[in-house]
Amino acid sequence: MNRPLCILLFLLAAAPLAGCGSEFGAAPADDTDHEEHGDAEHDDGHSDDGHDSQDEIALTEAQAAAAGIETAAAQAGPLADELRVPARIIPTETGQAQVGALVDGRVVRLLAAEGQAVRRGAAVAAIESPEVARLQGEYLQAQARATQAEQQLARSRQLAAEDLISGTLLEQAVADARATEAQAAALAGEIRSHGGTAPSGPGGVTGRVTVASPIAGVVSARQAELGAFVQAAAPLYEVVAPGQVYADASVDPAAAAAIGQGDAAVIEAPGGRRYRGTVQFVGAEVAGETRTATVRLRVANATAELRPETFVTVAFEVEAPAGGAVTVPAEAVEREGGQAFVYVPVPGEPRTYARRAVALGGATGDRVEVTAGLEPGERVVVDGVFALKSFRSRGELSGHSH
Repeated sequence: MNRPLCILLFLLAAAPLAGCGSEFGAAPADDTDHEEHGDAEHDDGHSDDGHDSQDEIALTEAQAAAAGIETAAAQAGPLADELRVPARIIPTETGQAQVGALVDGRVVRLLAAEGQAVRRGAAVAAIESPEVARLQGEYLQAQARATQAEQQLARSRQLAAEDLISGTLLEQAVADARATEAQAAALAGEIRSHGGTAPSGPGGVTGRVTVASPIAGVVSARQAELGAFVQAAAPLYEVVAPGQVYADASVDPAAAAAIGQGDAAVIEAPGGRRYRGTVQFVGAEVAGETRTATVRLRVANATAELRPETFVTVAFEVEAPAGGAVTVPAEAVEREGGQAFVYVPVPGEPRTYARRAVALGGATGDRVEVTAGLEPGERVVVDGVFALKSFRSRGELSGHSH
């Protein structure tokens, strides 16, 4: 076959293939398919108004009750300046006790060790006291005289009933019985005041005294030694009640003039934990060495972390320069990956909260400035933020749709 004829036959065979969707040709686009594809791309979890429904948390009634959610309005106004000063933790009047015997004696038992928790009234040591032994002996003698006087009174009453003695003698018998009874009671009270017990017989004259802790707390120091002779009021143990402490802040006198009783402050422990404090008083004198005034604060919900003689930092809120700001409580802010968020109630949807990104400014005390993302008066969750975060991270939410 010649060459022109071969070319003609090839062209005639290939012509029908040009209109099919094979690799030799492209099928025209279908408008319907293109529109459906565009709709699928739009349905990415965002609504038409740009709101991300995944940032809304709808709780069940049980979840809401467990979370204990409370809200507060974002405040408009200047953010208070913060005055940060050093402070020292000291025990309250009932937060520390020096435990010692009330009478001279020899230590025969040690019943508590350093670091041990003790109850109020719990025995921490036992002492044998010659003074208490003497009092116990005198008590037994007084008891014997009281018994004899009671017997004599009974006989006198019988004789008086038979008109064998005068009324005067009966009255004398009554007086003698009451006097000996009072003497025995006084000796028993003196023995108890020393920490001993009134004996019921000669075998009970031991001079043993129990030393008890006047407060509940932890034994922080032990000075007592077994077998040592100690004097009355000599400290045997020191007991500290965790959490019953003050913070004594050293404040410049000019700044202290702006602080008053009842003002709030924040106490920052060395580990970073923060505690709320309330000013008890502002000292009227200036310390000679530091030239500062003492401001004493009672610490709320203090833990064993705040031991006496621990040094902390106290942050006071003081009057700030004029200016506007939107502030929320620090506990309303959730931080995650360098970003900050707050939870706001969704209007018209009970138990539903939106997680909203915000930009933060400065912070003083327990409030934080919000520079973007929140308007004055908007309500934010202040209690229950951690619960909302937990529900959100675990996906333990009720169904919610728009």
